[in-house]
Amino acid sequence: MTDHSLCDRVRAMCAEAEASLRPGPFLTAVLEVRERLARDTLSVAVGGRLNAGKSTLVNALLGQRLAPTGATETTMVSAWFTHHHQNRILVHFNDGRPDAAVPARPGGGVPESLGYPRENISHITVGVANKRLGDAFVLVDTPGRDALSALDDYSMASIRRADALILVMPHPGAEEEKALQEFRRVMAGSRLSAANVVGVLSQIDRLGDGTAPPDEQRRIGAEVAARGAQRLNGLVCEVVPVATKLAQAARCQTFTDKHERALRTLATADPQTLEDMLYSEDDLLNVALDTVPVDRETRRELLDLLGFHGIREALAAIDAGAADLPHLLEALRERSGITRLLDCLHERFLAAADALRCDSAATLLEQALDLAQPDERDVAERLSAQLSRLRREPELRRVELAEVSQAHARGDLPLSPEQAGQLQALMTGTTTARRLGLPDESSRDELRRVAEERARGWRVLESRLPRRAGLHAALVREIFEHLHLSLA
Repeated sequence: MTDHSLCDRVRAMCAEAEASLRPGPFLTAVLEVRERLARDTLSVAVGGRLNAGKSTLVNALLGQRLAPTGATETTMVSAWFTHHHQNRILVHFNDGRPDAAVPARPGGGVPESLGYPRENISHITVGVANKRLGDAFVLVDTPGRDALSALDDYSMASIRRADALILVMPHPGAEEEKALQEFRRVMAGSRLSAANVVGVLSQIDRLGDGTAPPDEQRRIGAEVAARGAQRLNGLVCEVVPVATKLAQAARCQTFTDKHERALRTLATADPQTLEDMLYSEDDLLNVALDTVPVDRETRRELLDLLGFHGIREALAAIDAGAADLPHLLEALRERSGITRLLDCLHERFLAAADALRCDSAATLLEQALDLAQPDERDVAERLSAQLSRLRREPELRRVELAEVSQAHARGDLPLSPEQAGQLQALMTGTTTARRLGLPDESSRDELRRVAEERARGWRVLESRLPRRAGLHAALVREIFEHLHLSLA
């Protein structure tokens, strides 16, 4: 994790305010922010449309099958997956009653029933002894956008509390853009943008007619993801294609020696039989046992575990030389896209974790200022002044670019394609060079020259715009100016 000095400053503000506040809504809000920062991990929500593959992706990221999956919407409330020394599930209620512990599935998974009416539940916390969680994220599995529960305040509250978002989309078209805009509406004040949103193109096996060879299917997925990223420019920093079912199997220790042996047996079929068998799921299930000595039940098990696309990828990996189970699993992780997604999350989110967490906490404190009672106004004013000074920190100013991106997406800030590209790079670049749209090997003089040129261009744009739009351009100009000065 990165240095947490910004979050430390917010914690100190909370401690100072707490010492002067009496019990009430304002103090409760401040305590909640301080408790949030005490977790010392980044909260990442996984959202998207109904049956987009969100829970399957959550399991792949966790490396354990903890979130319920299925053909219908099984995630009816938001589930926060956190590191804990033992497996436990806590149900949190809307009416403030004490949390209730419920039995987990074997291995710590979410049970089919929580034992309480869904409308009474705020969210659940799934504590599990999972080192991936301890080292990296708190993952939030959310209801599908088309589910009724996704529109309720109790479930959306969990999404608003997250520091970043993985938007899972079966196809990054108009519906996903609409979904992201809806998330923005309900996450008012959360600064959702390319600064803290990664897109995932799921169900890549359904692109085209689904019969292309695995490498061709991945190429199609990469092209569709790239077009989606362009379409959602300013809304997501990147769109990564992931075969979620294959990723889950490759990461969750459910793919065993038995499955490997069955696949190697399938791989020994003659080329024509193999081609016929891999045309459709029915053909795979119905091939004669004397032709391919793998029983129908095992073939069905492989389909349930890997999906049809995953079986084709696994056979291609074996053909490419994956000699044993560990090497096959490594190949499947790479082919599924989960390895690239994990790299992306580390580059985009973990590298900026301090700023993202600080921004979320500061936003909550700013909202809490309205809860101050008359005799608490002096504390609120002091806290407001501290937050204003904090907001001038360069890394937090970068997070503020979400508002600029939102203004551009709404049509309130007209930008040329070149300017939109500069804004995207400024928000999503993981190095100074990339923020300026330049190669990492660029010289310091070149970086300084381009930063000055960018600042000059946005200053001209600022002068030509109406006041509100001009303020957005001014923020971009000031960040380029800061980059220029930092390179002196």
